[in-house]
Amino acid sequence: MHTSPPQSATRHPVLVGLVEAFRLDLIVVPSAFVAATVFWIVGLGAQLDYSIIPEWAFALWALVHGLSVTTIGFEFSLAPSLVTVGVWLLVSSGATRIVSELSDAEPHPTSSGEETPWWATCTMALTGFALGYAGPLIALALIVGTAVVDPFGVLRLVALLGTAFAFGYVRARGVVDVPWLGALDAEVWEAARALAKRLLFGALALAVVVIGVGLALRWSDLTESMESYSSPLSAGIGLIVVQLLFAPGALFGALSWVAGSGVSIGAGGLSSAFVAVTGPVPDVPVLQLLTGDYPVWTTAAPVLLVVLGLGCVVIGRTHAGRVYAASWTGVGIAAGLILIACETVALFAYGAIGPLGLAAFGPSPVFAAVAVTAWLSLGTAIGLVLTKLSHMQYDESELAAHDDR
Repeated sequence: MHTSPPQSATRHPVLVGLVEAFRLDLIVVPSAFVAATVFWIVGLGAQLDYSIIPEWAFALWALVHGLSVTTIGFEFSLAPSLVTVGVWLLVSSGATRIVSELSDAEPHPTSSGEETPWWATCTMALTGFALGYAGPLIALALIVGTAVVDPFGVLRLVALLGTAFAFGYVRARGVVDVPWLGALDAEVWEAARALAKRLLFGALALAVVVIGVGLALRWSDLTESMESYSSPLSAGIGLIVVQLLFAPGALFGALSWVAGSGVSIGAGGLSSAFVAVTGPVPDVPVLQLLTGDYPVWTTAAPVLLVVLGLGCVVIGRTHAGRVYAASWTGVGIAAGLILIACETVALFAYGAIGPLGLAAFGPSPVFAAVAVTAWLSLGTAIGLVLTKLSHMQYDESELAAHDDR
C-alpha cells in the first residue's frame, strides 16, 4: 500500500523555520502587549495616553532580546533577564522541534534531483527561523518601539538565538554531528555534560546564598531605605516583582562580585568582594547591596567558587569515577560549556537602567564570565587531581594486597 511521505518532506526547510518563527510570535507578541497594558494601568495610566501601549509593547519585546530602547526620556538596555530566559527556552524548544522534524523527514531534493546534505537542510531551516523571527522584531522595534540597533544589542540578539539553536540542536541529535565533539567517546561527553550541569546549578545556589548573606548583613540599612517609600508594604511587593524579573542577571552579578570581577554601578565605580564603593543607586535591596562596607573576611569570597568546583567533581563516587575516566578532556569541555553559559548571561546582565548615572550597570560582559569560569575551573582541576591521587593510592593498595597473597 502506498503511503505519503512525512509532512516535513513536502515543505521546504526555510518554510519549516518560518512557520516555527510565526508560532513563536503568536506567543511573545501578545504577551508583550499584555505586559505593556498592565504597566500602563498600574503605573502611568493617568498621565499618558493609551496610544503609548503599542510603543511600550514593542520596546519591551526589543529590550528582552537585548536591544536598547529610549522611552520617557531615559535609555534602557538592561534586559529583564527572567523574561529573556523564558524566550530563550521557547526559541530552543522551537529549534529542537525543527531538528527533530527534519531528522525524521525524507531528504529534501535539490533542483537537479540530488539529495540535499543534512547540514545544509538544517542550516536553511534554522536560518529561516532566525530571519523570520529577528527580522520583524528589529523592524517593529525600530519603527514603533523606539529601539536603537547598536553593535552590542545585535551581539546580544545573536548570542540569544545562537545559543538557543545550539542547545536545541544538541538536545535533538546529541553531539554526533558536531565537529570534534562527535569524535569523542560518548562517556567523555556525558561526564563533561554532567559536570557542567552540576557547576551551573551549584553556581546558582551559591549566588542565592551570597545574596541572602548580604541581605542579612545589611538588613538595618535596607529597612531604613524602605522607610523612604510612602507605603513600604506596597513598595516591597512591587520591588519583589521587579527583582524577580531581573533575577538571572542579579544572580550572575552576585557570582561576579564573588569572583572579584565586580559589578559596575555607573558613576559609582566597580563594586566587588575586594572593593567597597559608594554611589547613587535606586532604593532596591539587591542594588543597594553593591554599596557600602562589608567585613574583611568577605575578601576571601573567591574561595567559595573554588570549593564549589572541587565539590562538583569529588562528591559522589560514581560521578567522580566518570570524571576521572574523562580526565582533562572532560573537565575542559565542562569549563567551555560553563564559559558559554556565563558569557551569554553576562551579556544580558549589563546595560543602562535610566537615570542616576546608571548608564553602565552590571557585571563586565567580557571579564565577569572569564573570572567566574576561571575560579570554578581551578576547583575542578584540583578535584580531578585529588581524584587521580585517590585512584593511584587505591591501585597501589590493590597491588600490595595481591603481593601479600
